[in-house]
Amino acid sequence: MLEITRPTLLLDEQKCKRNIQRMTARAGRQGVKLIPHMKTPQSVEVGSWCADAGVTAITVSSIKMALYFSRAGWKDITVAFPVNVLEIAAINEILAMGVDLKLFLLDEEVAEKLNEGVHQKVKVLIELDAGYNRTGISTESTEPIRRLAGKIMAAEKLELYGLYCHPGNTYQTHGIEEIRQIWAAAIRKMNLVRVALKDIKPDLIVRMGDTPGCTVVEQMEGVDEISAGNFIFYDLVMNYLDVCNEEDIAVAMACPVVAKNKDRQEIVVHGGAVHFSKDHLFDAGQQKFFGEVVILAEDGWSPIIEGIRVKSLSQEHGVLIATDEIFEKVEIGDVLGILPIHSCLTANLMKSYTTLDGKVIDHMEKSMT
Repeated sequence: MLEITRPTLLLDEQKCKRNIQRMTARAGRQGVKLIPHMKTPQSVEVGSWCADAGVTAITVSSIKMALYFSRAGWKDITVAFPVNVLEIAAINEILAMGVDLKLFLLDEEVAEKLNEGVHQKVKVLIELDAGYNRTGISTESTEPIRRLAGKIMAAEKLELYGLYCHPGNTYQTHGIEEIRQIWAAAIRKMNLVRVALKDIKPDLIVRMGDTPGCTVVEQMEGVDEISAGNFIFYDLVMNYLDVCNEEDIAVAMACPVVAKNKDRQEIVVHGGAVHFSKDHLFDAGQQKFFGEVVILAEDGWSPIIEGIRVKSLSQEHGVLIATDEIFEKVEIGDVLGILPIHSCLTANLMKSYTTLDGKVIDHMEKSMT
């Protein structure tokens, strides 16, 4: 058993690799190209597991992350975030490494500044909004999309590659059928835009991405590429959406027990918001909770334990509420496993992983400081 003295993010390497292999196989069956989003693991080593499964292109969420993976040898990288014109120098650094870099545009002024600032040609995708209402031009706004597409086509150093949509409203659904309905509507809207741009560029790629949709949608006709990241680890959100099984969750936080309060049936662990984030879910009784408890073992961890869960988080403290029976069994000095609500944020905060055999895998935030 690993010797754990402080909050430690455990990574089950076999589960992780199985998740990657399952998604690459799924993309193959659907006839789409998988371009996994590395915002979840943010790790060159985990990226190499994707490469071992046949992945040749990746998505990242920042120019900083693009630099990190470029320096590790990746040559086809999409930055899934609107272009920040203050980072054009870093964009040029990536292009100078021979990377086939793809960027998101949704604004004509940004397109002009990007074209003026880059030293060589760069591919761009127009980000569209099919109902999520985060970023992107509404798929209903054909004229602004056409104007932007025309400006890109006329720009000397920009190449219009395709259209992108993140149907993130799938995360607020109540089941698989609703996820599929959101994707069906988004695919239809994206392809209407593609048809409307046919006279400007007839061979536009349509890329879509979010883990719920990429995992459960069966009808992807009209989509060329998919980009999701959370599936690499999965988490409780995905489990509660029925997108993954509990045994697919590949990360668990190991948290030492530091105190017990008999009057309130509460157990305090070292593991708070600085480790997990404050993402939460609601149980059947509409009670908020911040993680589910598992028993750690040499070969991984148990199924979720009924009768105990994380009730609240402050900066370093995690407060667990437990039944009488479980409260009595847990002792100060024990190390409990806690499955995260949102593995992407937990991984970002922890900045490293420890595999079940004790190997430490560094995260981008450690390597790029």
